Amino acid sequence: MGRQPRLWPAGAGLIIARQESGRQAQRPRETRLPVSAGRILRNASAGALLAWTLLLGGCPPPAPAPSDVPYPINLTLPKTIRLHPFTGTRVFDDAGGTRGIDVRVEALDHYGDSTKAFGRFRFELYEFLPRSADPKGRRLSAWDIDLNDPRANFVHWDGITRTYQFKLQWGRGIPVGERFVLVAVFVSGHTDLLEDERTFVSGQ
Repeated sequence: MGRQPRLWPAGAGLIIARQESGRQAQRPRETRLPVSAGRILRNASAGALLAWTLLLGGCPPPAPAPSDVPYPINLTLPKTIRLHPFTGTRVFDDAGGTRGIDVRVEALDHYGDSTKAFGRFRFELYEFLPRSADPKGRRLSAWDIDLNDPRANFVHWDGITRTYQFKLQWGRGIPVGERFVLVAVFVSGHTDLLEDERTFVSGQ
């Protein structure tokens, strides 16, 4: 039996960026997760908390503490995320007018196998600083995507590559050969805060 065609709900597809400087692009509606000071990622590592603090300018990560998932089901939850090598700049329409970043993210469980990830992804794009211990320069844009809803989770899942795909629209022109740093952060009520970082060259 052939594979059923995927139905894309209204508004799915391109994800509008929030520009960091200059003219503001249309900002996606954000729903903050309710938290209390006593429940902010009690089990997250100090390094992950510090990384999020640096990303958001001193704000704590907007996520509850990981919930207790019984063993061995907890072994199938995401333990790490990885920005897939397929990630890169793309043109999203035939006319060449809609440009952005085609992001592929792989969530890996306790065994290192690809798994589903229910939570929120945040992507931040930075200028690349050559010859620097930290290659992230000025932040250029940011995108927030909520995958807690099973429908949204299904829409972004690619069963062939077993990765999540996000078409991040970016309003500015992207010269071929320019280097950028992309940071991905995953926050969930079922896992610790997870993150990954990838440097890529536009047009490749």
